[in-house]
Amino acid sequence: MISKIRKYQNSWLTKAILALTALSFMSLFGISGYVSSAGKNRAVIKVDNLEILQDEMNIKLQENIRKTQNMFGDAITIDDEMRKNVLSGLVKQNLTNMIIAREAQKENVSISDDLIRQIISSQPEFMDASGRFSPELLRRQLSFFDMNEQEYIDELKQNILSRHLVSSPVEGLVFPKFMDDYIAQIENQRKVFAYISINPADMKVDRDISAEEIEQYYEDFAPQFEEPESRDIDFIELKINNLTNGFTPSDEDIEAFYQQNITDYVVPERRNLLQMVFDDKASADEAFKLLQSGRDFYQVAAEKAHQDKETTNLGEVSADSLLPELSTDVFDAKLNDIKGPLQSEFGWHILKITQITPKKETPLNSVRSKIINLLQQEQAYEQALEIMNNIEDQIGAGADLKAIAEKYNVKIFSVKDLKEDGSYTKLDNKNYADLVSASDFIDAAFSYNENEITQTIETEDGFVLASVKHIKDAHIKDLDEVRPDIIKIWTENEKSAIAQEIINDVVADLDSGEKLTDIANRFSLKLTQTQPLKKDESFARLNPAQLAEAFQTPINGYRLLSSGGITTIISPLKVIKRAYTENKRQLESLNQQMRQDMEQNTASELINAYAKDMDVRVKYRLLGLEN
Repeated sequence: MISKIRKYQNSWLTKAILALTALSFMSLFGISGYVSSAGKNRAVIKVDNLEILQDEMNIKLQENIRKTQNMFGDAITIDDEMRKNVLSGLVKQNLTNMIIAREAQKENVSISDDLIRQIISSQPEFMDASGRFSPELLRRQLSFFDMNEQEYIDELKQNILSRHLVSSPVEGLVFPKFMDDYIAQIENQRKVFAYISINPADMKVDRDISAEEIEQYYEDFAPQFEEPESRDIDFIELKINNLTNGFTPSDEDIEAFYQQNITDYVVPERRNLLQMVFDDKASADEAFKLLQSGRDFYQVAAEKAHQDKETTNLGEVSADSLLPELSTDVFDAKLNDIKGPLQSEFGWHILKITQITPKKETPLNSVRSKIINLLQQEQAYEQALEIMNNIEDQIGAGADLKAIAEKYNVKIFSVKDLKEDGSYTKLDNKNYADLVSASDFIDAAFSYNENEITQTIETEDGFVLASVKHIKDAHIKDLDEVRPDIIKIWTENEKSAIAQEIINDVVADLDSGEKLTDIANRFSLKLTQTQPLKKDESFARLNPAQLAEAFQTPINGYRLLSSGGITTIISPLKVIKRAYTENKRQLESLNQQMRQDMEQNTASELINAYAKDMDVRVKYRLLGLEN
């Protein structure tokens, strides 16, 4: 925040905007949700020489959440789970785009600006009534979708690359006609499965770990028993809102602010318009006469100007957004008046005023208190900047954190054993839990030596200064301290080994020709038999890919499938064929669905093939996602 103050300190308006946007930003993410890494803005997605930084991904997340809120309004709640889902989708989308962009680099595939210009200027939705490209229509359409021109151009280029490198190579897959009957049979058949599940957690260990094994585990798994570096940190907070010192702006300052920002308080009159445009005046006159006779505006526009309703309805406009040749006549007219023909560089216009929204002016008295708050905020910013400069001078002169705290009458708080993952053993004031766990604070705390004061750490309300009181280096914990952890690891490994031995025995017996039902009885394993299932009906926690494998397994064959550490051994017992009606529309739908599935799978494999020779990295911890 202070860095922003330095940049914008000479403008009332920009400071006001800064304050408002900062508040809206933090209301979405909270203090720990969005952090600008103060010199450590690290890459979170990397594909060879391409990368996306942490701040960049946070901004993308904010934009997507804002667009989601704009689209659904109060119908959707942006909670932590929703935020993680949006972020996960963004990571996947950006990773795919970066792989495609990197492959385009390697293959020297580029999209020229001339091609983009041609594509945009040829889009029907961006053309005016005369069939010419209209920048105004482009901006209006992009505004509706909450995009700017550069975002649209970037997305267009990405879509062209995706089309060239992914879509085109895989599209157009066709199944031969003779496959229709086979596809329909597969769709209508059912299968019955028998399966057993082997969970290591259910295994019984019939012995205790020996002293020698404990020593060996302690040696083999030493990195797991490392106590990471931790630090004791003292810190103070200076809140900007406490720095106004009772400042009250003068009436002259309030009036000056109001006048400088008058556009924020005065909304000009706006009008909803219908319009038809002609190349020549004779055609316009003919249409105008039909309108005077009582004909419907849309009907005349369709018959005489060859315009559809979307083209004819201009929507709501202000006087300064209309062509100068039209503005005066339109805004002097009354409701439901029809004006024209009026000439401009685009032809002859006929316009109808369908709605008038009067000018709305918010008087100074109504916003006086808000302006006072903004001016007080400005004063606080200036005071904060002055204090920042003074503190930098004090630190340079050798002042410690205690001296700075006394000078500004603030309390020193402490956090004990702070680690880089944000955990700690003790915190003086729980109100600062989010602060000390934020990456800004951690980056600063772990970038300085003992007794050094950190750089300022910007917060929602002001800034924080921290001092490194004590550093505890990383070290391996004592054996007695980690003995319970070693026993737990050993026990889990023993159970996994027992489970794997059973799996190996079951597989060996299956390979020798025994049936799964007989094997389950011999090993006292629970055997489950399913009802007749379609290929889209799941069982035993199988995901769609595993389910597909299960249905591809031949009768009395078997398949090993693992999920969440549990191994499921399945065996299809029988196929139940069901009659189907040879419906042409149904067959076409099935064929199309299989073709779409095949294209999607092939596209995914193609992207994976591109990525195989690339250095692809995603830092899930920095993103706040589980790997």
